[in-house]
Amino acid sequence: RNDEMGPTAYIALGFESVPWRSPDAVTFMVMQAIIGQYKKGTGLVPGTISGNRVINAVANKMGVGCAESYEAFCSFYRDTGMFGFYIECDEVAVEHAIGELMFGVNLLSFSVTDEEVERAKRELKARLFSTPTSAEAACAELGGHMLAYGRGIPAAEMMLRIEAVDAEEIKRVAWKYLNDAEVATTALGPLHGMPQYYDLRRGSLMHRY
Repeated sequence: RNDEMGPTAYIALGFESVPWRSPDAVTFMVMQAIIGQYKKGTGLVPGTISGNRVINAVANKMGVGCAESYEAFCSFYRDTGMFGFYIECDEVAVEHAIGELMFGVNLLSFSVTDEEVERAKRELKARLFSTPTSAEAACAELGGHMLAYGRGIPAAEMMLRIEAVDAEEIKRVAWKYLNDAEVATTALGPLHGMPQYYDLRRGSLMHRY
């Protein structure tokens, strides 16, 4: 905690996921797209009317929004991985921002619609395949594939893998890896509303009364 950094808090929270070669890796990439990313005041569609449930909830919380920006991340390594989110928010909105993102992650295990999954798959394919192509970019991509998979992955194969993911697959993977799971977190700045680790861990599952 550092109250001299200004009014903005910086928070990252992650769950253990899967390595590159896991059959569930592509599902995590789609889940990342479902949570999405948001930055106040930018983008073609304002967050307050976004069709993404998490973006809409964050942008409309307390009438003014509870985060300046957030971004879901998904990192794969040789024998493990990490899935989570990064938030920048005002010091008075820390608890609300974390709560909305944790709720969005929880919903992946219980309530994912076909519409959300199709939107996420479109965004993922656009992010993977619509970047400008050059010899340097192609070599970098091939090198990444060789380190991750031991071979190059054709675009057509990756498209097929993405298309094979549906709402039931999202719920299966989220339930297996994210529901009632251990979390790791780090935060910097004014953290008056930062929940204790016990509360963050408890927030990784849905409470129904």
